[in-house]
Amino acid sequence: VILVSKNMRSMMKNVGKLHIFKRLFAFSKWLLHHTQKFPKSHRFSVAVKLENTILEIIELVATANMRKYKIDALEQADEKLLYLKILSRLSYEMRFINIKSYEYASKELSETGKMLGKWKQQQKSIK
Repeated sequence: VILVSKNMRSMMKNVGKLHIFKRLFAFSKWLLHHTQKFPKSHRFSVAVKLENTILEIIELVATANMRKYKIDALEQADEKLLYLKILSRLSYEMRFINIKSYEYASKELSETGKMLGKWKQQQKSIK
């Protein structure tokens, strides 16, 4: 049994309302499913980097949501998102994923980038 404090439940409830968080969470499930299919020789290099990067982005978005000054976490998430796009492209070119999967990943990451960019702009205008 895992005990979760009232504050933790409240935080998770607030993060769960973020559209960007929902999108990233859904994409992470899709990505984790696909990295399991990578060739064994690359499962512990490219696949692990993809998995860790998407999880880091989710963590940074959740962190930004909790902070008063969000811009640093959002900028870090944006940098990680670029890295994830590069790894996705590499996965496609190495034929770890097919064109349909690459197109889906590209679309999702592009939309997430737009959402992140809007959030960053909003935060910069607050300062």
